[in-house]
Amino acid sequence: MAPSREKSFAVSAENGYEGELSGNALGVTACLYAYSHLSFREDDFAGLCAEHYHRLREFALSHPEAGAILAAID
Repeated sequence: MAPSREKSFAVSAENGYEGELSGNALGVTACLYAYSHLSFREDDFAGLCAEHYHRLREFALSHPEAGAILAAID
């Protein structure tokens, strides 16, 4: 899930991060937020979301905007 626009997006996260992300990096960040939130439920779906969070975070580490993505989610 990512915006298809070519320009970057201004981001202001709950953790105090403020910066710009490409559409692709914004999509990765948004998915990480969603997976994290859903992983705190008390059911099997939560475990699946936690697994997907960790897989996507691992992918994010190799993204050209890894530093900004990690700063926005941590």
